[in-house]
Order: sequence, then structure tokens, then C-alpha cells
Amino acid sequence: DFTVVVPVYNPQTEQFLLEMAAMLARHESGRIVPLAIATAHIHMDAPPLTVALQKGQALLNKALDLSQGFAVQAEPLIRIDDSIALGISRASREQDASLIVMGWGNRTGLRAKLFGNVIDSVLWASHCPVAISRLLKAPSQFQTILVPIENLAPSALGALHFAQILAEATQARMTLLHVCARNTPANKIARLNQQLTHFATQIVPASVETSIQILPSEDVARSILNLSKSHDLVVLRSQRQRTSAGGLAVSDLTTQITQQLTCSVILLGEPQRTLTMLSRSQSYSPNPTLQPSR
Repeated sequence: DFTVVVPVYNPQTEQFLLEMAAMLARHESGRIVPLAIATAHIHMDAPPLTVALQKGQALLNKALDLSQGFAVQAEPLIRIDDSIALGISRASREQDASLIVMGWGNRTGLRAKLFGNVIDSVLWASHCPVAISRLLKAPSQFQTILVPIENLAPSALGALHFAQILAEATQARMTLLHVCARNTPANKIARLNQQLTHFATQIVPASVETSIQILPSEDVARSILNLSKSHDLVVLRSQRQRTSAGGLAVSDLTTQITQQLTCSVILLGEPQRTLTMLSRSQSYSPNPTLQPSR
């Protein structure tokens, strides 16, 4: 089953995260698992643990009330664990999660490495993609989604699959953007457009209105930021690197973009091995001539 785990720990971001998780799960005929973690104590009758369990249960009750409005199966779960991050990763594995959705509220806190915090630890340990989300409006209000495409390698499919499901669920329009070198000849731009259009028609269903943008520029970040002003959401991708230093290797370019975006953004951290987010099977043989723009 398509399962989305939603750790609930911040009441201010809980509603939008649950709404997005519910829309994704409903589209894939799956379920959501709102998850609360209480930090373990040596004594199971310790007052701090009792307080943590009560707080977690209150958050889950609210999550259950919210999910009932989206007509999706919700199975709230509270877990006692030594670590909040490992509790999220372990529970997600036990639930065989297809996706973990986490909120990220600090616009300037995303560094080149997210080591030392809960999000980074979940990225390092989890078995499935993790959608780090800064949602400035309800997902049901998304009308336009921007997906920058660096190349057509199989590793680029995860972010596109995610955006495609969300676009179908919200009936939003989707823009695929590729930034090429400024001096790219017109005939090559036309060929890139043709390749990306062919790519989109094989991956994205006809029910999703999709446009292609090929922009010649030496400033990739500025091109993405400029186009993002006419979109409600930008979906970016970063491959998860399992190193001793941390879980998600975020490029300087991605850091610059996420810090300056004025719309909602989702940074999809994927495992090193490619995982498809779709419950139905899809395949695509990429054309290697669409090369990275940087």
C-alpha cells in the first residue's frame, strides 16, 4: 500500500503537511500515518514521559480530525523511542512507508549539510524519500508547480513523479524547466525542447497540463527564482548521501534558491538508489543528450 508517514510535532505546520499527505495518499489509494514520538526514559512511569505521551496524543487527535475531512484512511501512531529522528525512521520502516513528509519552517536554516538536527538524521537513516516541505498556503490552493529538470537521468525521476502526483491531486498546472548555457544554438534548444517534451509525455499523464521552458542563461539560480514568481510551488531534488557527516548533500545552488524563494518549496531527499514514488509501474529510457546545465 502507498503509505505516507507525517511526523506531527509543530501545530503551526501540521495542517498543511497533513493536507498534502492526504491528497497524495488519496490519489494513490493509500493511507497516511500521523506519527508522534515521545522520548524514552529509564522509568516508564516518569512524569516527563507521561507529559510527552499526553502531548503526542493531543497532536494525533488533531491530526485525525483534520484527516477525516480529506476522505483518506488515517492510522495515528505514537511511539516511545530514545531518539526522535530514529523513532521516525524506525516507525516509517515498520509501516513500510512510501514517503515521509516533514515540515521545514526556518527559511535560512538550510545549510550545505543539515547535520545535527532531526531532519538530517531522518534523511540519513530512512529507507524511503523524504519531502522537506515549507508550505506557505494550503496544498489544495496550488495552481502552478515548477519542476527544474537538470537532466533526464533516472535519478531525476523522483522529483517529477512527486510533482506529477501532487499536480493530479490538486489539478494544478506543471512547468518543467531546463536551464542551458547562454550561447546554446537555436537548433540545439529546439532539440532539447523536443527531448523534454517527449520525456514529459511518457511520464506525465495527459490529465496534467504541462508546459516546457528551455531558458538559455549563465545564472541558473536567477532563472529558477524569476520563473518561480509566477508559481505556487517549486519542487527541488537532492540526492541523499550516507556519510559520517550527515544525510543530505545540498548544493550551493539549491541552498541559494531555497533561501530566496518567496513561494512554497519542497526539497525531496531521495535514497542513493533510485526509488519510484508511484504505486503503478512506469519506466523510461532517458535520452543522454540532454546534459546538465551546469
